Amino acid sequence: MKSPCIRYKCIQCCLDTEMLLQKEDIERIKGSGFDNSHFVVNRDGWLQLKNYDGRCVFNDGKKCLIYEYRPEGCKLYPIIYDEGKNHATLDIDCPHRDEFKISKIKEKLVFYLVETLIEERRQRRNLTN
Repeated sequence: MKSPCIRYKCIQCCLDTEMLLQKEDIERIKGSGFDNSHFVVNRDGWLQLKNYDGRCVFNDGKKCLIYEYRPEGCKLYPIIYDEGKNHATLDIDCPHRDEFKISKIKEKLVFYLVETLIEERRQRRNLTN
């Protein structure tokens, strides 16, 4: 069965994205033929996907152009990390969130991703200080 995103042709999560990138995401996307300068922006040590015309640089208005190479955070979405409550939750901005479930495995993947992103940012900041 197709995901709700594909079934409804939904690109809501690609609009004004603040998707964080880990080194592994960047290398995978670079391996598909893109240069960092095309898709990465550094905001206070956090590496994020760039936006163009209000959407992810890799979204053409209909679909993701790098779907098979997309970042881990995109693969896990609409499961996100709620920092205030320290747990994984479904993003309230996702119009189809009721069709997704948070499995224990995906919850662990979200926590691992968050830990990785925090550690990589810490390392980047230590290099500049």
